[in-house]
This record gives sequence, C-alpha cells and structure tokens, in this order.
Amino acid sequence: MTDLTVAPWQTVCGRLVHAGAELCLFEYQIIRPDGTRDVRHRLVEPDSTRVVAVDPAGQLALIWHWRYPLGYPAIELPSAPVEPDRDPQTAAQRALRDGCGLAAREWTAIGAVTVATQAAAQTVHLYRAADLHPTPQPLTDGEQLPFALPYPIAVASAVAGAIQDAASTAALLHAEQQRLAGDWQPPDVRPLPHRLCRFSL
Repeated sequence: MTDLTVAPWQTVCGRLVHAGAELCLFEYQIIRPDGTRDVRHRLVEPDSTRVVAVDPAGQLALIWHWRYPLGYPAIELPSAPVEPDRDPQTAAQRALRDGCGLAAREWTAIGAVTVATQAAAQTVHLYRAADLHPTPQPLTDGEQLPFALPYPIAVASAVAGAIQDAASTAALLHAEQQRLAGDWQPPDVRPLPHRLCRFSL
C-alpha cells in the first residue's frame, strides 16, 4: 500500500531562478521513485483573499478582473494579496476598498482554500463582509471594473460555471452553505433580470 504521508520523490537540491515583487520561482533536482532524475519547479506567491460582500439591497460586489495569464477579464470576488506579517483580514479590507470603493463594519472569516497547480499552491482566505458603506477608492489601474449581481444569481452563476475563478466559487459556496445552515441571511431580493449592473449604495 502506498504511504501518502511520504513524498514519492527525493529532493536533491534546489535553486532560486527568479525573485520578483509578486512571486519567486524555484527549481529543484529530484529523484523519482524509479531512480531517474527529473526537474520540478515551484512558484511561490503570497496568500490571497476573496470577499463575499452583500449590500442592504441584496447585491453582491463583484469585479471584472483582467488576468494577464488568461488574456481576458474574469468575474471574481474582490481580492488582494496578503502582505508579509499582516493579517489576512487586512488584505480583505483592502480588496473591498480598492476594488469596489466599499468598507464593512462586520467581518467574518468563513474558511480558506488552497488553489494548486503542477507548479504552485496558494492559500486563499475567505471572508464575508456586512454592513457596507462607501469609502474613498484609490485610482484604479484599469485592470479591475466593479459591478454587482443579486446574491442568488451570483451563486447560481458560480454553480453553472459562469464565474470561473475557483477561489471566488469556493467563497460563494462556503457562504451559501453557511446561509443554508442559518448562520447568516442576506436581505430579501426580488427577482431581477439576469443583467450586470454597477455596484451602488
């Protein structure tokens, strides 16, 4: 029986290939279980956040976010990297402010997920924000455009795959599970046409 607590390879050595402000890339020489040598890479990024923020009208804050690796804008929840030696909630508050021009008086940590690929593994901290109010928003870089959807439509969009960002989908499913468990309730939302609308308070 395979022992899943022990890595199937042996790391011989490693070196830093690239160090940047947003990420570092490491290269490792390894020995595979069959004795052959191979090369593996590991991309190290800061932890990130996703924020589920619903206003008094039942509208969920979302962002069209241009992601360079995708080459097109993706629908995401507000997000921001966690700065070294800072609390993840501080990054979540920055995400909501910088991305949507909003602040919240109530914050609830609703979980964390790991987004892993062949070369990277990033922890994403999930939060729910309530009692929203406008706050000054820094000048944007043109890579993010805030908008909103009714909370139920946003959850349905995540389930249907229209929201493809894995961390945003995980955050919405965490929030929805907690709603079904009675931990929180968004304001009642009357049925609305499935359209995108600007976020406003």
